[in-house]
Amino acid sequence: MAPRGTIHLWSVMSKILKAKQVAEEINVSVPQVYKLVNLGRFPKPIKLGERGSGWLTSEIEAWLQSKVDARDEEVSND
Repeated sequence: MAPRGTIHLWSVMSKILKAKQVAEEINVSVPQVYKLVNLGRFPKPIKLGERGSGWLTSEIEAWLQSKVDARDEEVSND
């Protein structure tokens, strides 16, 4: 755990989204979000409490950017 008073970059740059919000953001169903996580193809959520979890927007944005980069790499290789 970080020392008290430490500001993490993710806490300044991100907010936390619940599964339904993530699904809307990446245009899939909620079950598909969890399927992608279980397949290791999407970031794991962070635990927020005993029953709650969520995703950092920065990690979702990075995942989306990786999809754009992969697409652009395919185009440049053609």
